[in-house]
Amino acid sequence: MLFLALPQLYLLPEGSIDIALTTIVTALLLPAVSVGVKRSPDRRLFGLGLFRVLVALLAVRLLALVWSPEPRAGLQSIVLLGQFIVTLMLMWEAVRQDPDLLRHVQRVYWPWVALEAGLVILFRVQPAVEAMFLRSIGGVFIGENTIADFFGDKPNNVFDVAKSGGVFINANVAAMFLGVSGLAALAVASVTHTRWVRLVGIAALVSVPFTGSKSATILALALPAIAFGVTRMNRAATVVRRHPLILAGSLGMAVVLLLYAANRGLLVALSEALLGRTVMWGFGAKSFQDTPILGLGYGGWDAGFTPYAADYGLHRSFPPHNLLLAAWSSTGIPGLVLTVIFFALAFWLFVRGLSRRFTCDKSFVSYAGAAVGWILIQGMGENTDIFGEIHLIPIVSLLIAYLIRNLGEELKESATHAHRRHRATPAIPAVGDVHRQPGVGTAQLPPAVRGEGPGPDHARGRLG
Repeated sequence: MLFLALPQLYLLPEGSIDIALTTIVTALLLPAVSVGVKRSPDRRLFGLGLFRVLVALLAVRLLALVWSPEPRAGLQSIVLLGQFIVTLMLMWEAVRQDPDLLRHVQRVYWPWVALEAGLVILFRVQPAVEAMFLRSIGGVFIGENTIADFFGDKPNNVFDVAKSGGVFINANVAAMFLGVSGLAALAVASVTHTRWVRLVGIAALVSVPFTGSKSATILALALPAIAFGVTRMNRAATVVRRHPLILAGSLGMAVVLLLYAANRGLLVALSEALLGRTVMWGFGAKSFQDTPILGLGYGGWDAGFTPYAADYGLHRSFPPHNLLLAAWSSTGIPGLVLTVIFFALAFWLFVRGLSRRFTCDKSFVSYAGAAVGWILIQGMGENTDIFGEIHLIPIVSLLIAYLIRNLGEELKESATHAHRRHRATPAIPAVGDVHRQPGVGTAQLPPAVRGEGPGPDHARGRLG
């Protein structure tokens, strides 16, 4: 799954359906993965709140097909969420069987990340090369129908010479892939201590500004700084440890403010992008007043947004460009609430990992938490899902599964030690407990031994 994460080969011809090879492989693995996890001696994943929320969200997305004006429009989000759930199960079982999995899969994923970083830089410097790539073999890695629409009536932002996407036709999504993968590389390298993986992570983060994404450029500076600061604060004085989130937030704000001060042009461009999205969010607010509970259903956004956008000079439909708004639009209040709960539980998982109670690698927890944070923060202004997008499903699943496994093992060991420490006093006491001094004397016995019954001197509780 990790090996196929970035290529995302699309083998079906134009005119059919764009189905990634990873989706097909996941469907084929589903029976084996389900049986393997159910027969596993450790089935804690099924009882985990995070996993149950994902299953509930999948059920809600399926149910939303009933009230959707165009149910076919919801198939992609349903299939990809199912793919995320199956991949998480697969990674959970893989980590259980191979505790050193992070090291063993290094060569099947991180070289692809390095390749994407190189392509983004190359295409930004040579836009003509990007155009040639997309026209020639882009359909194999992006989807033949998607490429046909891209050069037809549904263009995307890599048409802009100030944008670059590598194997993505949306530069902002490419930036999310590089940023999340870069932070994931730093997290994995903190466990495996592999220098070249750390260098790949740094290279991925450095290449983010070349995509032309304004918000991602800020995140590429702020989130690694926050993760690094949290790791250092965890090793600092006790007073600092008491408020790691406040101090980390302050550090992140300082980085952002310094960036703004150094580059006002970036602030202007970011403000313009934000204003462009207010039209979409305004339509979402208006629609929420009309149908707050069930949302608009699949296809409902496109049907209502086109006439609304015409009043603002927009002559084509745009998606919500907000993760939470998209969740409400498609699945109503239930889907929105479950999406919020998923991120709340995910971040609570990382907060627990930072606790001194656990000995798991704090650098891994910090950088992995920053990677999931990137998905949420940038997702508030992009057209992405709770796992980011399809290319990120394997690595996000691996980060979550690895952390759950390690925290779970420590909790299990802690409970075992506590049980041993606090087990009940045996009914028959040891000699040293009833007669602590050598020689002749009186031994005081507990009622369980003294009891009631016949025998000499029984009432006085004496031995000998």
